[in-house]
Formats: sequence, structure tokens, C-alpha cells
Amino acid sequence: MTKNDTAGIAQWLWHEVNPGDWSGAALGPAAEGRGRLVPVEEHERRYAGDREHRGLTVPLALEGEPAAAFRRHAAAVEAAIGPADSVGGHGQTGPWYEPAPEWGAPFLRWRRPGAESLELRATRTGAELSLQPTEPYEEWRRATFEWGEPSQSPGGFVIEYPTPANEGIGTPGGWRVPRWAALPPLLGAFLRTLPAETSAIGRNVGVTLFAGTRSVLAVRSAERLTVEGWFKHFSPGEEQGWSQRVERTVRSWTLDAGGPGEVDGERLARHLVDVLKAEKVSSPAKLSKHVRGPEDAHTVLLGLGF
Repeated sequence: MTKNDTAGIAQWLWHEVNPGDWSGAALGPAAEGRGRLVPVEEHERRYAGDREHRGLTVPLALEGEPAAAFRRHAAAVEAAIGPADSVGGHGQTGPWYEPAPEWGAPFLRWRRPGAESLELRATRTGAELSLQPTEPYEEWRRATFEWGEPSQSPGGFVIEYPTPANEGIGTPGGWRVPRWAALPPLLGAFLRTLPAETSAIGRNVGVTLFAGTRSVLAVRSAERLTVEGWFKHFSPGEEQGWSQRVERTVRSWTLDAGGPGEVDGERLARHLVDVLKAEKVSSPAKLSKHVRGPEDAHTVLLGLGF
């Protein structure tokens, strides 16, 4: 392990860098030649207070298929400083409204209560390890979900583990849209990158949708995105990608939506809306859901739209 490999950079940021008051005077010597200081912009002042900077970042390259490359970085950091306290995907918009990568926006975060967080996240040019003050980012996230319009909300998902570091953490709830017509673009953006993100962080997530008490659809993402359906009215066909599955006496249908970089998100979202309408679900408000993630964690799918 060297100071310039992923594990060495993570250990340096987590164990050795003291950001002090987040001023250039405190961080400049540490950043010189190794990282980039991220200044607080004027529109971020309401969250960052009188801090001069809101991050010390070190860029990382993603060589080859991005989800697999990111997963290698994630494994190196977790081996070096321990399991992440939170993991997930940032959605269409990254922290502080930075544009998300086209392939997905996975992240892992290690949190010191009330002080600093270290985050490994994908960027438009690769990935980065970012040491940041915890409170400003979490305040930005809460305000964005509470006050932003659904079309402007970051979306994504988060898996938070019950670690001592996460004590007192506030998790925003997912937004909802009132009509089917508004759902496909937003749900599609979420589904398009989901298998890349779950593959990149090495965790699985899923959600089962209910019409009343009856399960209708289950969407699961791991290395690939799959959909399982139990239908009374919708007539699936192989030309739509569905194949029948029989487990004991229960018949269901499965749809392989693709792996990283393969999912046509909006087309899939429109198809799932058509399925739900055919199954006599009158609006998104009539759906209920059960979210599944790692058993020892709290999982919120922020980008579903219902």
C-alpha cells in the first residue's frame, strides 16, 4: 500500500488530514500536490456557514467498464478504513447540483457524527475521494428533497447502516407524483442507471409493488435489473421480453431489463405503467410498496416517484 493508491489515499484523508476550520490556511498544506480544495460558492453559503471550503477531493481514474472499476475502488477503501456507513446512488443530480455521470452516480460514505465525512463517488471524469464537512451536505440534501420540485430532485437511493457514526442522521423521504403521465421520465431515469449503481457498490436493492394487498410487480437490481410480475389482467408476451416462471404452484412472469449500460429506462418505465394500469391500478397514489435492501440497513429508494 502506498500513499498514491486508492487505499493509501483513503487512509490519509480519513486518519491524517485535519481540516480545522475548513480555511485555506488549515487545508492548503495538506492539499498541495495531492488534492483539490473545493471553495464554497455564494449560493452554498446558507449551508456551509462561514467555512471557506466544503471539500478536499482527490481524483481517481475509472479504467475499463465504469461500474466494475468503481467497485474495485470501493473494495480497496472498505478494506483500508472499514465498511461504509452509507452507500447508494445520487440520482440525476450529484451533491450541490453537480451533474451526475451518464452511466450512474454510485457512492459510499463514511461519517463522523457532527464533523467530517469521507465519500467515494463517481464523477463526470471518473471518480473521487472527497473529505467534506458533514453538516452542510446533509442540510443541502434535506432542503433539496423537502423544497425542490420532483423533476429537480436528485432521486437515487440510499442504504444506511445502524452504525454509531450514523446516530442522528436524517434521511429524506422519496417524492411522489400524482398522475401516471408524470411518472415515466422520472422513474425511467432512476431505472436506467440502477443496475450499474448496485453493481458498483456491491449491494442489492428491490421493491415489491402492491395493488391493495396483492403483489403485482417486483423490481430487483443487483448485477442486472429484473422484474417479476403476478398478473390477473395484463397479458405478457415473449415479444415484450417476459418469460413464464413456475415455482411450486405459483406462476409468475420475469423480465430481464439488462445490466449496467443496457437498460432503456424510460421505455421500461412506460411499460411498467401500462402493466399497472392494465392491472386496474387507477393512479400512483393507489400503490403501496415494500422496499428491500441489506437486512441490517435502512434502505430508501428516493427516485421511484410513488
